[in-house]
Amino acid sequence: MERKILWPFVALCLIWGSTWYFIKVSLNAGVPPFFGVGLRFLFSGFLFLIYLYYKKLSIPFNKEAIMLYTSFGILNFSLSYGITYWATQYIYSSISSIIWGLFPLFTSLMAHFMIKDQAEERLNKNKVLALLAGFLGVIVMSSGEDIGISSDTFIPIVVLILVIIIAAYPSVLYKKYNKVVGPYQMNAVCQLLTGILMFSLSFILKEDTSLIIWNNELIYATLYLIILGGFISWAIYFWLYQYLTVTQVTYVAIFPPIVAIVLGWIFLEEILSVNEILGAIFILGSSILIYRK
Repeated sequence: MERKILWPFVALCLIWGSTWYFIKVSLNAGVPPFFGVGLRFLFSGFLFLIYLYYKKLSIPFNKEAIMLYTSFGILNFSLSYGITYWATQYIYSSISSIIWGLFPLFTSLMAHFMIKDQAEERLNKNKVLALLAGFLGVIVMSSGEDIGISSDTFIPIVVLILVIIIAAYPSVLYKKYNKVVGPYQMNAVCQLLTGILMFSLSFILKEDTSLIIWNNELIYATLYLIILGGFISWAIYFWLYQYLTVTQVTYVAIFPPIVAIVLGWIFLEEILSVNEILGAIFILGSSILIYRK
């Protein structure tokens, strides 16, 4: 991977690997899930609008652009994040990591059939082995934890899996038409759309925002999710589509468990288990197959 791509990719992995913690902070402070998603993306969407105004970039609104906005804004941003926030109330982050580890598998399978004219997007032996090894690494890494699967968590787990399968479609669709809409325009429209939809859903469902405890921890977590988790990380994500295959871009979903474990080891003095080290080796080894030329 070239240096100009490597460092933004590493930054994306670090940011997304740490957002799970800040999502949990916001939920524990009483922020309702759909309200939380709306808050995060409405304000980060405005940041993208400011950036577009500063750079004098126009927003395309042709037929293909509208298709991309609606599919990604509704199926990926709104649906996947809304359900992820909701499910995180009931399941452990280790379960979420395993489920999101399936994301590149689904996108690769869809890309194989949706982008037939690009040979690098088609499945091959190395790509399949790398995806399976990466997913196995996530499972091994989480196998030593009390992940708490029960009758209460079964429905959130199943719903989250279905949502991730659905979210794979707009990711492949954007790769197919990424020259139609630039990364910053894509973010501005999709995130504002998500903010409006999630706030509307929160109002319809009568989510109780009176229980929110706006302490310093929640304020910092909210700012982190808006600026880094919404603005910077998603700017990098869509930018990467210009240089990497859809499998390589979405493979970022494999790395958050490693980031979370390393951060816990450095800042919380947590002990690295054999399973965590072995799982990390599987994931890092599989990434060599995914990103090598």
